[in-house]
Amino acid sequence: MHTEQFTEFPSSKPAIHVPNWALILLFLAYALPANIGHAPWRGDDAEHIGVAFSMMLDGTWLTPQIAGQAFLDSPPLAYWLGALSGKLLGWLLPLHDAIRLSMVGTLGVMILCLRHAARDLYGRESASAAAMLSIGSVGLLVHAHEMQPLITLASAVAGVIYGLVQMRKRTRQAPFITGIATAACFLSGGLPGLLASLPVWLVLPLSEPSLRDARLLRQFALAFLTALALSLPWPFLLAVFDPGFLDAWWQNQLDLILPHTSHLAHGKDFANLVGWFTWPLWPLVIWSLWLRRRSLREFGHLIPLAAALFSLILATGTGGMRPANLVPLLPPLIVMASGEQCRLRRGAANAFDWFGLITFSMVGIALWLAWLAMHFGWPEPLSRNILRLLPGFQPSWAWYQLLIAVSLSAGWLIALFRLPFFQLRGAVRWAIGVTLTWGLATTLCFSWFDYNKNYQPVSTAIAGAVARQKLEGCVAGIDVGDSQRAAFLYFNNLRIAPRTAACELKLAYATGRNPLPVAPEGWETVWQMERGSGRLGERFALYRRPAD
Repeated sequence: MHTEQFTEFPSSKPAIHVPNWALILLFLAYALPANIGHAPWRGDDAEHIGVAFSMMLDGTWLTPQIAGQAFLDSPPLAYWLGALSGKLLGWLLPLHDAIRLSMVGTLGVMILCLRHAARDLYGRESASAAAMLSIGSVGLLVHAHEMQPLITLASAVAGVIYGLVQMRKRTRQAPFITGIATAACFLSGGLPGLLASLPVWLVLPLSEPSLRDARLLRQFALAFLTALALSLPWPFLLAVFDPGFLDAWWQNQLDLILPHTSHLAHGKDFANLVGWFTWPLWPLVIWSLWLRRRSLREFGHLIPLAAALFSLILATGTGGMRPANLVPLLPPLIVMASGEQCRLRRGAANAFDWFGLITFSMVGIALWLAWLAMHFGWPEPLSRNILRLLPGFQPSWAWYQLLIAVSLSAGWLIALFRLPFFQLRGAVRWAIGVTLTWGLATTLCFSWFDYNKNYQPVSTAIAGAVARQKLEGCVAGIDVGDSQRAAFLYFNNLRIAPRTAACELKLAYATGRNPLPVAPEGWETVWQMERGSGRLGERFALYRRPAD
């Protein structure tokens, strides 16, 4: 007979379960700002919205593309979800918002899986802790508010953890949950996604001899067949209809999982990245592992611990050193941290609570000061520094943004003074503080972010410059990135061809302090544009082939 909860932990302080309605309201307050209400922003957001938009525009549902050029970095699951969301909700919202809303649903699935996994492993109160720690995770904040396939991968990893926990309980739905989630890992993360999920299956039979029986073998077989049935159709259809894309995608996947040691050569930088990205999870995880180092099998950490180790190994030994690559590491850490959060001693719980209280109060005050500096010139030194970062920036604000900011600040004050002590108060205040910070940043400072990140004015200017040349044909890109090409396609249906294309016009791009690419010999510069300064600066130039 299996009980619902595998291990009971003694605790002198009863934890309080946060009501579902409160979790839903907090989740919406966290997830909706910046997922709706702004045009695609440069970087991953514009890039991945561009892929989903290309699917809708060109019908390239099998082969992710940007403006007709193959996009090999991610498999199609996140783009399928985004394109379907765009088709379903595009009549109600701007298309980019409708596409981006798919990430809200994906994030909700991730938190739901983590809540159930934490509840089954550590108890009912840990479910609320998992939800609070998910919302309060520093590394998740930016990526949860953009079109980001790695959020889909993180949700799938959470599903694998939950499915394996259910398989440990011998439930009937466990093989299907595990198989569907593993297939989603492949269809959202490719081979790296499989390496972050499939080996975790081995933890069950290796860690618990009582599970090594024919029933577990049947569950594994059913889960594997489910994963296979959902994963194989996409590459099979590619092999039939676009084998060239399949070959290029497969080679790119092999390159992605090819181990390297470049991160170890910059070990301090990588450690700093992991440290802030996984805050406040890693102190809770390390403390929990240390306290229960002699009874990990009984404690129930092995499944999320294995998932965390495989994700960390992949982030350390493959890919680039960019924060987004650490997103799949967060779900297993959230599960482990939730088991300890409910059992912290009062002194540790108060320290966590006070740290969040002071941190987010200061950040909130700083954001209100930034708003005053932008719009009223006080404090004067802060106003000068803000405006100097973005030459030409003209601050603007709307009454509804101010109303939202005031409401969020009032909510923080209520949480500050009215929440009684209970075991989860630190996690609850931390989640509310992150929601406050993000909400204030995307309302009070919205015009500042939008000026720097919105490509619509740039795209319109470039499309106008191209139209003034009165030339029929293509525009080739010189060092134009996927994010720029996606934005130009989305805003003005301007397709940037590869550099080698025989076009009469070439568009050059440079960012930061890098110089613009030199025009081909004999070509003339017919238009230039510059915005921002320093590492935030961007420069564009349009070159034209001289007439014969």
